[in-house]
Parts: sequence; C-alpha cells; structure tokens
Amino acid sequence: MIAGRREILLGGLAATLAGCAGGATMGRNRNALPPLTPADFSLVIGGLDHAEGIAASPDGRLFLSNAGGVIGVLETDGTLRQIGQPLMPTGVAVDPQGRVIVANMGLLNNGPGSLQRVDVGSGTVETLVSELEGRALAASNNPAVTRDGTIYCTHSSWGPVANIGTTVPAGFIYRVAPDGKASIVVRDLRGVNGLCLDRDDRHVYASITAEGRIRRWRRQADGSLTDPEDYGPQLGMVFPDQKVQAIRAMPAEERATLGYCDGIAFDMVGNLWVTLPFANRIVALTPDGRKIDIIHDPEGKRIVMPTNLCWGGADRRDLYVVSRGNGSIVKARTEVAGLPLANWSPA
Repeated sequence: MIAGRREILLGGLAATLAGCAGGATMGRNRNALPPLTPADFSLVIGGLDHAEGIAASPDGRLFLSNAGGVIGVLETDGTLRQIGQPLMPTGVAVDPQGRVIVANMGLLNNGPGSLQRVDVGSGTVETLVSELEGRALAASNNPAVTRDGTIYCTHSSWGPVANIGTTVPAGFIYRVAPDGKASIVVRDLRGVNGLCLDRDDRHVYASITAEGRIRRWRRQADGSLTDPEDYGPQLGMVFPDQKVQAIRAMPAEERATLGYCDGIAFDMVGNLWVTLPFANRIVALTPDGRKIDIIHDPEGKRIVMPTNLCWGGADRRDLYVVSRGNGSIVKARTEVAGLPLANWSPA
C-alpha cells in the first residue's frame, strides 16, 4: 500500500471511530439504543457451511440459508432440519403464508441464480424466477416480502463476484407480483445487496454495497418503485473496484473503516440496522439521519463477517446475527424490538 493512501485510510479511521463514539452516546440519549458488546451475544448454532441469510418465525423457529439445503429450519428444540437440494442460497424472507423465499447467488458456484419458494411443512420447493428479459439470473441476493404477498429481490451483478467495489452499475431489483409475474423495477445499481421494507410497506430500502450507502424508493400501488433517494450518510470508506483479496489483505484497523454494507432491518422506533461484514461491525441509521455504532468486534469474538440479521422471540427483542466468517448464528437481547415482517402479526 502506498504511503498516501495509508495516511488517508488512517485519517478516515480516526474520524470514523470518533463519529461512532459520539453517535453511540447520542443514540443512548435520543433513541434509547445503547451499543452492544461481544459479551452480549451467545451462540445459537455453529458449524454452518456458507451461512448467509436468516429469518424468524413467530413460533420460535429460524430459517437459515446454508450449503446443507435449499433452507435450513432450526427447530425450537435445537434440531436443524435441511430441506431440498441447495443451489447457492443467500438471502431469505418469509411470506404471509409462512413460506420461505430463498435467493441464490449463482456466481459463487457457476450455477443458477434463481429465486425459490419453500413450503417448510411439506418440503415442497418451487422456482419462482429463473430468468428475466431472456437472460438467466446469476446473482439473486436478498428478497423482501410485503403484506400483500409481493416479493422484491436484489440481483447484485453479472460478475465477477469478488469485485466488491464494482464501478459497473449492472445490479437491479426485480419484483414478483402476487400473480407470479416477474419484472425488473429498478436498474443500474452498483452491487445491490440487502433489502427490506419499512412500516406499512411504504418504501423499499436496499444496500448499495459498492457505494457504502443505503438507498430507498417509494412503493406505488402497482408495485413499481419511484423517487429514489440516498438514505442517511455514507457508511464508511469504499474504493472503486476493490476486490475481496485486497480487502482481506488490509490491516484490521483499516478494514474497520470500510462501509461495504449487506443485511438491513428496521426496529420498532425506526432505526435501520445495517451489517458491515468486512468491518466486523453493525451500525444503525436513526430516523433523523445519523449513523450510530451498535457493535464492533475487531477480534471476532462473536461477530465475524456479519452478513444478515433479524429479530425473533415472543417480544421480537432477540436479535439474531449471521456470522459468516465462522459459520455461526449468535443472539443478543435488545432494548428495542424489531419491526414485525410479513409473516408476523402487525404491531
């Protein structure tokens, strides 16, 4: 690394840490959102191969994407039940009927990047979308479901998968209407990744990984998405066309400043929680537009390359985080509950 870039990185580190420290204090005073520590998290399950996505059911079960099946169902007794033959599952969501929606990142194994739906009771697996506009999907990444049954899903890029900082805006968001018709609703995104909806399904939010930003769109009655706008500040440092190998070669204190974002989810008071995998960090964007630090685990004691998160438990205060770096799911209690998703009763 050249000296000039290193000075810029270290200067950014100081500014980032100062901002995080101040933001955490402000969060305690204004949002009742105290930071978490690695000691707050306990192990739920380990030994998962390619752990990536997670969703919770009101009955206490967890749905986990991993290489053992199309979806893994973690039963309330701790048993992991795998369903179906996997493609390359990544993000998961659950529809109002309790069926699990699974996206597949085909770029990781040169396989299909289709969107699937699983009936966890019968074990039936069906393909919802395998191609759009005459081209086979390669990188479906993260779905989100509205209460009317509409599914939105991100498609990150056409490759290469290791180019985290891609400058090619080839990503898009597609929609599957309740009648099964699929179409692209947003185009020209740089490495679009995590996806979620806010209260009343008014907006769709997405992680634009290569830009280190969250963007949102207004959802119209016909399911189309309009009025794009960046939501909150940039989440950290990003570099044009930065590859995974270069990121892994960075010293830990420099990786801590990176803003490449992945999974996103809202809590009940309107904070948007965001995972920053390469920084070993989870942050939140407050309703008034500030970024605050939730947890930074530089030593990887519990949070190791966090990809996705969700809330579960009877009161939706059990925060589950996927630590892809060590193949585990960890859990902490939070003072604020998570926003109920399409498979939960409205709060």
